[in-house]
Amino acid sequence: MEQSERRKKLLLMIGPLEADVIGILNELREATAMTIWEELAKRNKKTAYTTILTVLSRLYTRGFINKREKVINNTRQFVYELAISDDVKAEIVKDHLDLIIKMFGKDAIRIIKDYIDKIESHGN
Repeated sequence: MEQSERRKKLLLMIGPLEADVIGILNELREATAMTIWEELAKRNKKTAYTTILTVLSRLYTRGFINKREKVINNTRQFVYELAISDDVKAEIVKDHLDLIIKMFGKDAIRIIKDYIDKIESHGN
């Protein structure tokens, strides 16, 4: 299996906390572990700071995020950013939707449409 296909399959099996971290990095473009930890707390998803470090390490090892050192307030820190291209994002979304539609057919399409309408009306 080629490397990009393997990464895409791994992304389809991402856990909820990993998905939250990826979502924050997608939104903020770059962040320190502390920023991610604080953002999760704001969203009522409290977890240990060390757990965030573990998640970041795993995502980095799998090639889903990049990290680089940066001096912030006279302290060297790692800054993380998403390493998933827009093309891969589109493939992942399509793969998830295809799988759901295979399982639930037209019901899935109606549910997805209703859910998107709900999200758009609430501004989320």
